[in-house]
Order: sequence, then structure tokens, then C-alpha cells
Amino acid sequence: MTAVHFIHGKESGPDGLKIQAMRAVAAELGLPAFALDYRASPDPEQRAATLLAALTPGEPVVLVGSSLGGFVAARAAEMAAALPATEAPRITGLFLLCPAFDLPGYPLDRPEQPLRGSAVQLVHGRHDDIVPLETSLRAGADWRGTVTVVEDDHPLHASVAVICNQLRHFLNSLCAD
Repeated sequence: MTAVHFIHGKESGPDGLKIQAMRAVAAELGLPAFALDYRASPDPEQRAATLLAALTPGEPVVLVGSSLGGFVAARAAEMAAALPATEAPRITGLFLLCPAFDLPGYPLDRPEQPLRGSAVQLVHGRHDDIVPLETSLRAGADWRGTVTVVEDDHPLHASVAVICNQLRHFLNSLCAD
């Protein structure tokens, strides 16, 4: 059964508003959902390594990340792709909310090719003043993913219902067998 792992952003935690709402979507679909607490480490590389260590080799998983958590999800997928198949989780999808890619003055570049043959969906606020919308538009084009632009800012609090609906459709499309 596909598991769903939620990765919070730099200023949030595993019990934040969006994660709580999205966990309810996973529960509604009967999917196991997990949200680790990454606040002990500000280092995104360490967060990605922690996430990867928590995933079961060979088991299907969808990674859902917000802001820095979006970068961490994509980076963990990139790291998993470099592992031998017997040691890697089977990351079947990335659902990223305003992912913190290519920020000026921040040493994080967008992973080049985090998933091969997997689904990528991004949701980004048109009025995001932290992560430019263009980063998600470029990632969506480069990764052949879907980008949904909402009339919201970086926290996306006004778009939680839209995000949950998008996630529901995304998970249904990946888990329908």
C-alpha cells in the first residue's frame, strides 16, 4: 500500500494547518500517513537524509512537501534514485507546495531530475513573496509536472481546500489499482 509522507517547511512543524488537513485526505483514502518533525535540524540535506532513512526500501511512497519541505522531498527523491534498487524506496509521486528552489542568496538549487517516470504536481501562490512563482513553473516544465497557481501567498492558508482537493485527485490517480 502506498504511504504518504508529509514534510513541513522551515517555519512550521508536523502538526501545521496544511499537514493536518492533508493527513485527513490520506486517511479518507485509507492511506497510511506520516509526518516527521524536522525542526531539530535546519540543514535541508540532513532533513532529506532523515526522510530517506525513514522510508522503507521497495515500498511505494508519495512525498508531500511545503516550502523547504518541498525542496527536501525533491532532494530525497534525487538521493533515492542514486541508491541501488534494493535499498531505495519506490517514490511514486511528489506533491510540492511553493517548493523552496533556487532562492537568491540561499545555497539550494532545484534537484535536476528527482523522479523518473513518476508523477509531479506543484501548487504555488501567485502572490508568494518568499519563493518566486517562476521556480515552480520552471520545475513543472522541466519535470513534465502539473502546476496549479492559486490566488494566495506563501503559507497558502487561504487555499487549503483547493490543495486538499488537488491532493485527493493526485493520490487517487497514483493509487488506483
